[in-house]
Amino acid sequence: MKHQRFHYLLCLAFLIWMSSNLAFASNVQVRAISDKIFIMVDPEGGEGQLVIKSEKGLVVFNTFWSEITARKFKTEIAKELHRDDFAYAINMVDRLDMFGGNAAYKETMIIGHDSFLEKFGGQDKAVEAEIKKLIDMWRWKEEVSLKRLETHKKGSEAAINEEQWMNTCRQRADELEMGFSLMLPAIFYSDRMTLDLGDVTLKLIWFGKAGNYNGMTVAVIPEEKLAIIPGFILHPQHLAPYPYDEFAELDVERWISILEEILEGENAVERVICGMNDVWLKERAYSHLAYIRKLWNSVKMAEADGKDLNEIQDQFSLDKDFAFVKEMQVYQDRGDEWIRPQHRAHVRVFFLQHKNLASEILKKDGLDSLQTCLAKIRNLRHTGSTLYFDEVSFNGIGYNLMNSGKIPEAIEVFRLNVDLFPESSNVYDSLGEAYMKSGDDENAIKNYQKSLELNPDNTNAREMLKNIKK
Repeated sequence: MKHQRFHYLLCLAFLIWMSSNLAFASNVQVRAISDKIFIMVDPEGGEGQLVIKSEKGLVVFNTFWSEITARKFKTEIAKELHRDDFAYAINMVDRLDMFGGNAAYKETMIIGHDSFLEKFGGQDKAVEAEIKKLIDMWRWKEEVSLKRLETHKKGSEAAINEEQWMNTCRQRADELEMGFSLMLPAIFYSDRMTLDLGDVTLKLIWFGKAGNYNGMTVAVIPEEKLAIIPGFILHPQHLAPYPYDEFAELDVERWISILEEILEGENAVERVICGMNDVWLKERAYSHLAYIRKLWNSVKMAEADGKDLNEIQDQFSLDKDFAFVKEMQVYQDRGDEWIRPQHRAHVRVFFLQHKNLASEILKKDGLDSLQTCLAKIRNLRHTGSTLYFDEVSFNGIGYNLMNSGKIPEAIEVFRLNVDLFPESSNVYDSLGEAYMKSGDDENAIKNYQKSLELNPDNTNAREMLKNIKK
């Protein structure tokens, strides 16, 4: 695969960018987890890099979103640890802004799961599409952070932290826009791999499919009784691995098996490093395993009893069967407004596993045959098909189209959702929004009114109607 190269303007931008970031070296902080394991943290940006200092060389985990940032950390690691014999770079997640700095480790053995090659090997379009998606995501986060910053008192701790995060989002998007040099791992593994580092052993374990990111690796260092788990698996803001999609194939049973082995097995660890920065005691990580295991088994049993998704979400709410979630640290830190909708999303994606979703027809056949797809889905609705019709999945596709500027196509998908779920207030609200964006105020008003008729508490529809009439 041809590597995309930094051009002259990127080199110039690099020099300018570096001149404005000379403070990095003096700000880096080194956290010693043991005499062999260190976390290098840039307190300004919040990002960190985990390093193992072994007899056979240094091992780093993930290489950030660009060669620029990867080289900064590489330089600081060599300076702080007084050695530069980098032996391995472990790519733990098949997401481009997690291994975009691989080019900084050209002389190092880079290891990743088979999924890296399956996802990006020889697929320039896949790389371009994900880079654009990541840039859009970081720009959006920067914008959201700016709006939050305006609500904080100037000079307060909250304002300082928010501004740091906003600048981090901007930096990541800026560097991705400057150019991207793709370098895939040189060594791939499929299930497990063990590295003998002389004085310590590093065991790499494939975690399983988890939405958009299927190449996630969990690492265990038996001598340290320590596990290294990416933030996409265990994170201080999330209950469980989040699918990051309207629907995704999840290897939940493998997740449970791997986490049980690490946290409950004969050689269970005592500490877990999550997301390269956070160090948890085993008990905190175990609370997430307990949540995933109970939810998976509960949803399967309820579905076997013939309950539908609405019934299951009601039964397994945070006020009933899953009230124990309120005792978890993530709930204490993030609060009800953040965790409650996240829990409902997990219930939904667990329920949808192994189902044949009608919405996947749209994704598979694409926009080139949109009308044919819509007609096919409408026909299958009345033929006793085994397809599962999920309102949220269709709505997600509609919003993806609308956010990409494909308003007419989004309207068609939202109209299909109205046909499929005529008693849902939300589908009329979405269709009203699409009509409003297209400039068709008459149909926007009509659908917002219908949404209000079905749900008088829909404040969004009420506000949108006021705005349109103004």
